[in-house]
Amino acid sequence: MIAMIVILIGIVIHDPLFLGEYTDYLALYYRSPNSVLSGYPYVDYEFEYTPIIAVLWLAASKIALYLSTHGYDPFLSMVRSLFAINIFFYIAYVYIIYRISRERGIPRILSILSIASPSIVYYLFYNWDIIATFLMILGIFLYTKNKIYGSSITLGLGASVKVIPIYALFSIFITILASRIGRAMLFALLGFSVAALPFLALLLMYPPGFFYFLSYHSRWYCENCFYNLLTDDIYDQSLRTLSIVLTLSAPFIYTIVSRNKYIQEPGAISMRTPLMSVALSISFSYIYSPQMNIFLAPLYLLLNNGLKYLLLIQDILNVMIMILWFHEGVITSMIGIESRGPWFRESPIQWIAFVRIALIWVLAIVAR
Repeated sequence: MIAMIVILIGIVIHDPLFLGEYTDYLALYYRSPNSVLSGYPYVDYEFEYTPIIAVLWLAASKIALYLSTHGYDPFLSMVRSLFAINIFFYIAYVYIIYRISRERGIPRILSILSIASPSIVYYLFYNWDIIATFLMILGIFLYTKNKIYGSSITLGLGASVKVIPIYALFSIFITILASRIGRAMLFALLGFSVAALPFLALLLMYPPGFFYFLSYHSRWYCENCFYNLLTDDIYDQSLRTLSIVLTLSAPFIYTIVSRNKYIQEPGAISMRTPLMSVALSISFSYIYSPQMNIFLAPLYLLLNNGLKYLLLIQDILNVMIMILWFHEGVITSMIGIESRGPWFRESPIQWIAFVRIALIWVLAIVAR
């Protein structure tokens, strides 16, 4: 029932026939509608998402093209096809959360927050993050069941959708490494191979698409990241390099520091360490798009007492970023400051973004 309410609210927020709030789906479609419907991603139009997403996008576009020949609006058909894909993976995510909650006796309020967090409600149909989040939590869940290689494959597949689950893989790798070096190496090799395989296929099939993907993401600006506070240049290359170092280091450092801090179940690890490692890596990233907070939603399962409210405040601030984004000019004029836009450090939008990041750091410290 809760999941259905989340889906309905998400549709109302983003469906063009209702509130029609911004989504990355629409931005990509608007660039070249005819090419999207009749062509192929990477080949006939620029496509900045991963190969796995390209396959899903292609399926949605061909469904929309078919429906357009039967009198349906191609744009609405495309959007709703994409919605249907995310609904499928969201339901799968809800099922895994239900399994974890039932087996571990998780309080109902924490389970509800995990499937109906503010960021899930607002960003479910914003981008593809729910797909990678489902694969991430499934991979962590499989590891707690001692299904080591199933976990590695699933986390690798999640990383092929969006890189973030690789940080959970790093954390689990460090945990295994402490006791079984060979097994840890095989775990990492299998996960990285699965993550890399779709990109290798793209490189072999259409090299320009692969190199466009790399170029696009290597040139992206400091999006809602805390490094904004340190510079006026949102393309600062030295800070981009620093972000890579910190983002990759966070899972290793946090996992090492947190070892033996939690009561371990027989044959299992605490889920908190890989999930918190993911949260920290996101906080240090040069790109912290608001929809990435969906990856933090499973953390609610593990936060008792006041900690759940700390994450809830962080989550609400995260939603406020996009709610206020297109009204930034009105906000700055009301409080009497000059701003170059919501991307820059003088903007109240970036103040909100930084507080949201700082709360992750506080949570990581307190939750240990």
